[in-house]
Amino acid sequence: MRTRPPGPRGPAPGGTDHAPRPLPLADTSSAYDLPPPAVHGCWYPSADPSGRRLAFVCDRAGVPQLWTGAVDGAEVRLLDADPHPVVEVAWSPDGRWIAYTTAPGGGELTRVLCVRPDGSDRHLLAGGESGTS
Repeated sequence: MRTRPPGPRGPAPGGTDHAPRPLPLADTSSAYDLPPPAVHGCWYPSADPSGRRLAFVCDRAGVPQLWTGAVDGAEVRLLDADPHPVVEVAWSPDGRWIAYTTAPGGGELTRVLCVRPDGSDRHLLAGGESGTS
């Protein structure tokens, strides 16, 4: 059994040539940084006891941080601009505190912090401050 190599073998029926067009390639003559994507993600939503507000993790600034806002999307604001990524978030049963964990350096050692829903009175509950073990 004889087979032919794949690909065009000359003009297509009817006399027109359907050869593939050249594919433009990226310039690889020097290194360059790609711009960050213009998208972000939000996850771990936690509703306050009234069900009117949410606390959540969002990476709008490039690192996962603690945010809060109304369930209809209004009044969204950053609560903690710490450079360490926020991992999880939860409201206290009485709605007076938001607890969250951070991972300094993105590592396995985490910190547990609390903050008021308005962003005030932030304090460490467990784990070391940045740079400690």
